[in-house]
Amino acid sequence: MARRSAEESRAAAQRLALESAGACLLFRVRALSRTLTGIYDEALRPLALKPTQMNVMTAVAARGEGRLSEVADMIALEPSSLSRIVDVMRRNGWVETVPDPEDERARLVRLTASGAALYAEAMPRWRKAQARARELLGEEGAQELTALANASLSRRAP
Repeated sequence: MARRSAEESRAAAQRLALESAGACLLFRVRALSRTLTGIYDEALRPLALKPTQMNVMTAVAARGEGRLSEVADMIALEPSSLSRIVDVMRRNGWVETVPDPEDERARLVRLTASGAALYAEAMPRWRKAQARARELLGEEGAQELTALANASLSRRAP
């Protein structure tokens, strides 16, 4: 069997890439994610707050306090990733972890007073970013994206 030349291999790879790039859902979702993340990142940057940290703050604030595993499930994040984010947020004084009175092995996470104040300060910036993202997507696109995300989250394995 004859070996393909490097040029033939590259040409074949190019044909495959052109075929898949336009239809690849992951490619499209990641491109959209980078675009949306950029909007929120720009809005929150003056507060030294990252969009992922804002998501965690939102989940924690909504629960009052919660186990790390519950917060991770709420925002569809791997527990190890959440732990790394919470560690940074704890060092910044935005959250604290305390023992769970119902299970000594588990830890609860909650906003500190400083974290709650930062969250309140971030909300107008988040709202502005949210409006910009909705403008970019169009109202119908924003509703469709929300519906797709909600459907996806409801199908996740527990």
